Amino acid sequence: MNQAVNNSNIGLTLQNEFDAHLARQMEPEFETLSQTDNDELIIDMTEVQFIDSCGIGAIVFLYKRLKSRGKTLRLLNVNGQPRQLMKMLRIDKVIPLITSAELC
Repeated sequence: MNQAVNNSNIGLTLQNEFDAHLARQMEPEFETLSQTDNDELIIDMTEVQFIDSCGIGAIVFLYKRLKSRGKTLRLLNVNGQPRQLMKMLRIDKVIPLITSAELC
């Protein structure tokens, strides 16, 4: 996981599998990110090949915390199984799934 600050958003990059184990490890990081003063948080999921319900739950937790503070969350380059699951659960109707072209 990498973090980079860019003007009004923070980029967080997740890699490989975002499962229950990693979601638990990232709870403190997500709590910190939910307190950002920046207007937007973008999570880069380009390299995430698998996500489970705990990973989805961690993202939804972060989204709700940010939204309650007037901030936004977008997910970058969600593909494969993570995209299928998010569409099936209709997460994409609430949290925008964007591509690199939409960053500008």
